[in-house]
Amino acid sequence: MKEISIHVGKRIRLYRKMKNMTIEVFAKRINKSKATVSKYENGDIAIDIETLFIIAQALDISIAQLIDFEQIQESNEQSSESGKRHHGKKRYYLYFYDGRRSRIVRNVIDVRGDMENGAYPADFYADLEDYSNCYQCKYLYHGMMRRYDTFTHFQFENQNNKMERVFLYAVNSFSPSGQMIGMFSGLSIQPILPASFKFVLSPNTIAEDETLKEILRFSKEDIRAMKKMNMFVINQRL
Repeated sequence: MKEISIHVGKRIRLYRKMKNMTIEVFAKRINKSKATVSKYENGDIAIDIETLFIIAQALDISIAQLIDFEQIQESNEQSSESGKRHHGKKRYYLYFYDGRRSRIVRNVIDVRGDMENGAYPADFYADLEDYSNCYQCKYLYHGMMRRYDTFTHFQFENQNNKMERVFLYAVNSFSPSGQMIGMFSGLSIQPILPASFKFVLSPNTIAEDETLKEILRFSKEDIRAMKKMNMFVINQRL
């Protein structure tokens, strides 16, 4: 299937760029020509399994991170045998507000694969210019999603900085929109320090207007609660 080769090629280009590796340097590492690597990344050549292992080793990733191809589906979960559940790739749109630059930051989380021990593998594409190409993200994370009756939990690892782990807790929604509000904890950039902030998670894109900004900003009630309890607590629903 041509779309699988295209997917693998996009993955190779994404991880190569995340490693700040030029196509010339990468070609030398896997002992291929620049033209061949370009064809790999464009999906023009189906890559054999031995070459996939060499590429994964050169990028310091698992081969599974190159071949995780699944169609995005609207349906969420379907039952199957042995207590496992499977869904096609499910996409969520995540928004938070960066007060340093006075802007709403766009992000995408793709949840995919078979559920094992209550967890689904997930990819987190952070800080996007737009949603037309998630592979143009500034930061890439891999991890897991666990969904409980009241909360949904995500745990991710930065693929370009193994020091950083991020944790997301979202309050499950009972509204028709499916939108959830939650807390993101990880490392901030410039300066690199521990940080937490509010986010909105939605199965559909949201208008990036003043209404969304007000939800994402710390309110006077948030600040009063932090002063009283000496902790940051998400106490609102959408």
